[in-house]
Formats: sequence, structure tokens, C-alpha cells
Amino acid sequence: MDSVSALSNSFETNGNDDDGIEVERDDNICFDKAKFSAGEDRSDGYGDSTYTHGVENLYADLSCLCLPTCAKGPREICSRTGGWMLANADQFISSIIVAISLIPESISYALIAGLPPSAGLQSCWITNIITAMIGGRPGMVTSASGLTALLLHRLIQTDTVAVESGIMILPYVIIFAGILHCIASFLGLGRLISSFPPAVVVGMVNAMALLILALQCRYVKEFPLTNEEMENGWSMDGSAPALEISWNISLFSYLGEGLEWIAPTLSIVIFGIEAAIAFVICTFLPKLTTSLPATLVSFMVIVAVEFGLARQFGAGTPLIGDYGGAKVEAPWETIFSSNYTLPSLASWENWKLILGYGFPIFMTQLTETAIALNVVDRLDESHGPGFLVLIGQGLANVVSGFLGGMGGSGVVNMSVLADRTFGTTCLSTFMIGLVMFIFVTWGYPIIDFIPLSAVSGISIATVWSFIQWRSMVATLTTCLPNKTRDRLPPQYHVARLDVIIMLLVTTACLIVDVATLLFFVINIGLFVFAATRIFLRQLKEQEVELVEEKNDEVVDGDYLVEVDDEGSKTNDDRTLGSQFGDLEEAQKIDQLLLDSCTNTCGLFPATTERQHLS
Repeated sequence: MDSVSALSNSFETNGNDDDGIEVERDDNICFDKAKFSAGEDRSDGYGDSTYTHGVENLYADLSCLCLPTCAKGPREICSRTGGWMLANADQFISSIIVAISLIPESISYALIAGLPPSAGLQSCWITNIITAMIGGRPGMVTSASGLTALLLHRLIQTDTVAVESGIMILPYVIIFAGILHCIASFLGLGRLISSFPPAVVVGMVNAMALLILALQCRYVKEFPLTNEEMENGWSMDGSAPALEISWNISLFSYLGEGLEWIAPTLSIVIFGIEAAIAFVICTFLPKLTTSLPATLVSFMVIVAVEFGLARQFGAGTPLIGDYGGAKVEAPWETIFSSNYTLPSLASWENWKLILGYGFPIFMTQLTETAIALNVVDRLDESHGPGFLVLIGQGLANVVSGFLGGMGGSGVVNMSVLADRTFGTTCLSTFMIGLVMFIFVTWGYPIIDFIPLSAVSGISIATVWSFIQWRSMVATLTTCLPNKTRDRLPPQYHVARLDVIIMLLVTTACLIVDVATLLFFVINIGLFVFAATRIFLRQLKEQEVELVEEKNDEVVDGDYLVEVDDEGSKTNDDRTLGSQFGDLEEAQKIDQLLLDSCTNTCGLFPATTERQHLS
């Protein structure tokens, strides 16, 4: 079997060996998804009419008072509103769970970038609300990005014009990256991000899974900022040269290199036990009962264990409030307020920084959004509108820049968590942003008392579900002889070149913080490689035809039958598929490769229709 087909088959969706990310879907985490919609098809207006159930835009979700007829009188309004809220209860619960999980993660990314926690929190609610309103990919959660934070870290430490630090030029860089997203959408890159090669998708998914696991270590380390530094976070000075390239190892940044572990050691042990309890609940509770959302139960259980047992013996673990807290003083404050001292745009030195960091940040966000979009597409077995995704991400970054955020992009782990809890609509994405806004403005006194161990356990359970275990097995099988590999199941028979590309992408994400250009070059190389493979396969078919004509070969059943010089027929002990490859399968693979290339380049519309999960 061709390696591309094998790599695609190495994915798994809901126990299926089709083209999808391997996720152990917990169908009982929330309520019955069938309550949400009657299942009618709706077109998204961009040539894909396969959206059903949750794959709808936000305005269709909010039309309960207008469709099929307008509500008349308070009684009917209350009745429809109550029915709508009951039908979308799973969306609301999913948005609360994802919003709580986003808080410590976004704070961590802000710390990696050298920004105050408010920058990461601002990005979360802004990007989710705007992308949902624009009508981007339903079910795809956007947030502050870890790989973007690694790039911003260098900018933050930059001494731009002697008196102005790089942190003050950050809003311009984020706004410029957002404008590039909008331009890219009109240049047809929406099809590019929805057709990433499987090797790149698997490589980045595995890398992100490992980085998220490493991020959990930050929760049991000392918080690096004081209250004064958090209040004056936008007035720090940089001292590093402007465009000097530094190689910061991503994995070490996620681990919180240089930070001290919390004391006493017993608190770390308790943290691990509580995280393990949350992990077990999220993994096994759905298999025991269908009436309780496992993630919500894990939050309540860990809160009870933390305050009912651990703290009674003086061994408390860190809370969200100890990790910077969820409070944002003025989330509606713009960069034109007195708290910001923006550099002048009349300086060419500042424009060099904006251009020099804007393009890499745009490419990093584009890559992460593309990976998240491909993952959600495979989870939902539908095709997201790449054009609207880029438009939404671009406008969200522009608004985020104006409101003091650090920008955002699609995030894989939170999108998977939303999918596991049935948050698969634009309504869910909008509610995540709205709930986040409520948390950072009024709800932080309650949210700050949630233990980080509960968030960590849920994150580990999510990572456990979407990490590509089969790809690791396929990597080991590349060391076996070809005869042994031919006898393996198709999902483990992956071409060695694809495995090398997958490992290269994973390694780049784990090691370097300027891997965006590398990803871009790899993608171009993969597209050229796919086209070359089609050409070589056609040559192989021609060679097979010549061999058949020369040796007077005939096919009898599944075996190759040859006519010898004496006119007798001899059966070869090898099948035709093992000698020359199954021609019919090869033609199907060629067509898949051709569709992938044409869809990626934006030449033709997609030909494969995939129905959303019912």
C-alpha cells in the first residue's frame, strides 16, 4: 500500500480506520448530541454542503426566536428560549470546561513570551468571540499560541530605539500579522491550510502533545512574577539587540527552565495524585455512566480533595489564583490609553521590527491553525471553510493587538477537548470567549480557587486521546526488512521518507523557536514530492504493461500465470499485487494524490464529501 494511504490509515476516528485523528471519543461526557439538531444539511455558502448538526454558523444557532416563525408573546419566548438552552446544554457545559482549562495555559504562554498574564487572557476571549462571529471553523478553539510565544520572547527583550522596549511594539506586530492573515485568505491560502500533508499533521500533533505534557511542570514551579511586575508588565525595558537570532529550545521553555519547584515536596506529590485522579475520572467515568460529564465531575472531585483533605493537613497545591489569577483589570482598554507608550511608526528601525517579526509570527500562526483545522476536520468528518478561518483569525489578531493581547491561532488540544465534550459548533466557540470574558472581569474570585491539578489531569487525558500512538509504532517498523514490513497491517506500513519527515517536524517543534520557515520549506517540498510520486507511479504502470506484453502474462484469479516455451502454464507463488502492485489501488492512490495537490494549490474544488458525525 502507498505510504500516504498508510499514513492516513494510521489515523483513527471513533474506532474507525478512516482518515481521521486517533481520538478515543467519550460520547457520554455530556448530553445526547442528537438533541441539538434534527440533522438537516445546511450549506456554508462556500461550495461545501456537508455541514450537519454542530457544523453551522453562530447566527443559525441563535435563531430559535425567529425560525420557523417569530415568537409571539412572553410565554412563547420563554418556552423557545428554555427549549433552546436545554437542546444546547452540552455546548454550554463544554464552553465552561474549555474556558477554565484555557486560563492557566494562556497564562503560561504569556509568561513564556515575557508578557503579563493579562495578554494571554485577553487573546483567548477576543479570538474565540470574533472567529465565531465571522463564521470560521465550528468546534475549533483559538487561543494564545506557545510557538508564537517563543518568537515573541525575543521581541519582548529587544531594545528598539534606546528608550522604547520591544514590548511596546508588540501590538503593531500582532496587528500586522492579522492583516497578513486577511490578505492570505484572498490569495487562496485557505485551501492550503485545509490540505496539509499527513506526515506534517502527524508530526506536529505529536510535538504539540509532548509540549502540552511538558507545560504541566510549570504548574508545580514558583510563579515568576511579583504583583508589582504584573501591574507594570507593559513598562519593562529590553536590552537585547533587535534582530539577533537566538536558539531557545522549545521544550525547555515549556518546562519552565530556571524556575524553582514549589515547596514542600509533599505538595508536588499531592499535585500528582490529584492530577492522576482527574485523569482517571476523565478516562473511565464515561464507560461507567452516561448521565454525568466526566470533566465537570473531575473539577468538583479535585476541589473537594484539595480543600477537604490536602489543605487540612497543610499540603495544599497551587490554585489558579496562585498562578497569576484570572483577573484582567480593564479588558476593554486599548493600546491608545495612557498605560501604553507606543513607538513612532515614522522610524524605519521600528518598521524593520514589525516586518521582521510580523511575517514569522504570521507563518507560525498559519501553521498552527492549519494543523488544528485538519485535526477538527478529521474529528468531525467534515471540511472546514479555510477562507473564513483565515479571515476570522486575521480580524481576531487585529482586535487582539488593539486591546493589548498577544494574538492567537487554532490550538489542537483545546479543540480536541471541545470535541470530546460535544462543543462542535460556532455557538460553543462563541460561548468559550463569552465565558472567558465573564471570568476575567467578574468571575475570577471563584475561578481562582480551582486547583491547577484538576486542569493538569484533564489536559493529560486530552493529550492521551489525540497523541498518535500508531505513528510511533510505524516509526519502529521502518527498521524492519521490507519482506517483514510487507506482512504488517497497512496502518503500520509507512514509507520511510514519510516517517523521516514526521520525525523532522516533531523534532523541529521540540527544539527550535524559529521552526516556522522550516515548516514552510517542508510543506513546499512535500507538495513537489507528491506530484513527483504521481509521475513515477505512472511510469511504473507503463513498465508493468511492457513486462506483461513481453512475457505473455495473463491473470488467473489472484495469481500470475505465465506461458513457458513448451506451452504449459506455471503459477508464480507471488500475487500480482506483491510483484507489481495492485494497479486498481495504485490508480485510486494517484487520484487521491492528485486531488490533494489540486485542492492544496486551489485549482479545483474538493471532490470528497465527508459527513459530520451524527
